[in-house]
Amino acid sequence: MKTIIFSFVAVACTVFFTLCHAGGVSYSAGHDSVHDSIPASDSIRLIFVGDVMGHSPQTKGAWHDGGDSCYNFIPNFQWVKDYISSADIAIANFEVTLAGEPYSGYPTFSSPISLAVVLQDVGFDILATANNHILDHGAKGMERTIDVLDSLGITHTGTFKDSTQWGKNYPLMIEKNGFRLAFLNYTYGTNMGKEQSPVIVNYMDTIRMAADLEKARELNANCIITILHWGTEYQNKESDIQRQIADFLAQHGCNLIVGAHPHVVQPVKKIAGNSSDSVLVAYSLGNFVSNQRWRHSDGGIMLEVTLSGSSDSILKLNSWRYEPVWVHRYSEKGVLVYRLIPVTDYLINPERYPVMSAGDEKLLRQFDEDTRKIMNDE
Repeated sequence: MKTIIFSFVAVACTVFFTLCHAGGVSYSAGHDSVHDSIPASDSIRLIFVGDVMGHSPQTKGAWHDGGDSCYNFIPNFQWVKDYISSADIAIANFEVTLAGEPYSGYPTFSSPISLAVVLQDVGFDILATANNHILDHGAKGMERTIDVLDSLGITHTGTFKDSTQWGKNYPLMIEKNGFRLAFLNYTYGTNMGKEQSPVIVNYMDTIRMAADLEKARELNANCIITILHWGTEYQNKESDIQRQIADFLAQHGCNLIVGAHPHVVQPVKKIAGNSSDSVLVAYSLGNFVSNQRWRHSDGGIMLEVTLSGSSDSILKLNSWRYEPVWVHRYSEKGVLVYRLIPVTDYLINPERYPVMSAGDEKLLRQFDEDTRKIMNDE
């Protein structure tokens, strides 16, 4: 019965959003480390984003956008939708639960189902759910989150209702463009204690991770991608522990490492792997959408990675680039509303976006400058 209820709500909200907020704005984005182009049949393009948060003002703003009839998050993402949907596979760090009403923000997150519906509509293919907030409403809240995502047909990984589900679905294997990609997802811990059997949260443990990497190789993965919830919050440099874990993963066959949790951008670097190929590590993508407003926390980056090769070989890194995304928060009819702004395009084509205050534009430019310094590891 729960699945039927979830599906009905999802369909109703999707129809509402389509009627009220159709379309989006396309733009050109990205710039860094782009190599020579290769035939599409020999490559796969991935896009990763950081933390999808659900602070209480965001939820209130979505009710305002929905006209008191539904929580409408589509306006949040209208200027990044075309970019996300253009990827072969798009992945987000889903740092909330769908534990039901009453909806709540920090420190115990529970967001409306429509947030997941919109992420699916925007074009996200995979949600990573192993994070420090997944047990904010206990095992039942985590189970309901899994049930909702399953009912919507949204692929996810990192948390499981029991060992049977874990054994059947982990590592997450995705077939696309003739390639087999393995996705692993772990968190350093959870805020509200550890899970109780039978539910499973993937914690960072070198023995467990080594075994999972070996299993991914046995499943003939062309590329193994590990998504980690790690690091020190609000620090723009990766920690020694992050570097040690990244080196461990790279030496045990991981091909790409993407991090979340610090709520600020950290550098993207190449490190030595267990073969002649280097491994790309994005230590933290920062916040994708949140209510956090202090310097460095008011945005993040979309990371685009293009891999190339053949179906019978390990994929190689062909190119990577990033696009800074700033969260524009402003008041409308006494309510805070949120819009993600692709910074590069805004600076080139400001006419595509609503006029923002001089103060907000200053913050956007500050975020862009800070982000580019971090990415250049200055």
